[in-house]
Amino acid sequence: MGIFFTYLIPPTLLFIPFSRVISALGLQNSLGALILIYPTMTIPFCTWLVMGFMRSVPWDIEEQAMIDGYSRLAVILRVAPRLILPGILTVVVFTFTLVMQEFVYALTFISSVDRMTVSLGVPIALVRGDVYHWGSLMAAALFTSIPLAVIYNLFIDRFIQGFTMGAVKG
Repeated sequence: MGIFFTYLIPPTLLFIPFSRVISALGLQNSLGALILIYPTMTIPFCTWLVMGFMRSVPWDIEEQAMIDGYSRLAVILRVAPRLILPGILTVVVFTFTLVMQEFVYALTFISSVDRMTVSLGVPIALVRGDVYHWGSLMAAALFTSIPLAVIYNLFIDRFIQGFTMGAVKG
């Protein structure tokens, strides 16, 4: 429950403490600031999702592995990862998508255009007042969607398996 409640904290409440930490570490206007900040929003989300996948693993499979001679540690290290791999891949894809589209923290901690993330740099560099450079905007939208499309297509079977894990009891 604590992890879920941590995820409910609005990101805007964390700007002041984050900005103090970033300035104390000397990471202003660097990607290091985002590398330090992004886990604060992704770790609670990932933990909450992985907990759901872990709970959906049938206890019977773990018992069968122990009957076959595996120790409790061997079950955790050898059997369980294979069972929750679809869930972990689902979490990776969701987290990649979440970080790729994040705008507010990047806007707060990165100020130079050459260091901006794609989700921040595209609207700032390609929109000037009320002038929209539509060709460049559409090209940027296409090029930023390609990595996501590739990741979704590579892991689509595992992704769907991760969504439906635990939905049907066997």
